[in-house]
Amino acid sequence: MRIILSALMVGTLSTPVHAQVFGGDEPIKILAEKATYDGGLTVLVGNVDVTQGIARIRSDQMNIYRSEADSDTGGSLKLGAVNRIDARGNFHYTTPENNVTGDRGVYERDKGIITVTGNVKVRQPGGNTATTDKLVYNVKTEAIRFSGQCQGDDCSGRPTIRLSPGN
Repeated sequence: MRIILSALMVGTLSTPVHAQVFGGDEPIKILAEKATYDGGLTVLVGNVDVTQGIARIRSDQMNIYRSEADSDTGGSLKLGAVNRIDARGNFHYTTPENNVTGDRGVYERDKGIITVTGNVKVRQPGGNTATTDKLVYNVKTEAIRFSGQCQGDDCSGRPTIRLSPGN
């Protein structure tokens, strides 16, 4: 584990990752109470639960953005790959290696980045934990960066890290 101190207090946890939600070839399973489609935007509302392989994202609401391709000869709109997910309310991202929760999570597929904000907590099976107000998880490099603003006498927003013995 590396800890880098700067104006924003930044730390890094690194673990192996074997799954990407919407980034691999495995089927995607989506459950929600309501789904609305409008071109390249799918809006999911109510107990949203999306899995791909061993990765899972849950939230109260999720907007899934897909690239739009040219219409086929029959006039139907063709949609490309998922390029962005914006999940709000009770955000959870889980794999066997990480359990990340927060208020909001945004996945940017082209960058391979998941950004989680608001009451962020990370738990790993070995007992490592972190709390902060912002986390950036790179699914390509398998690194977690977290940061927080520490201002004035109240520094409750700064990252807190707890390492298990042996880590």
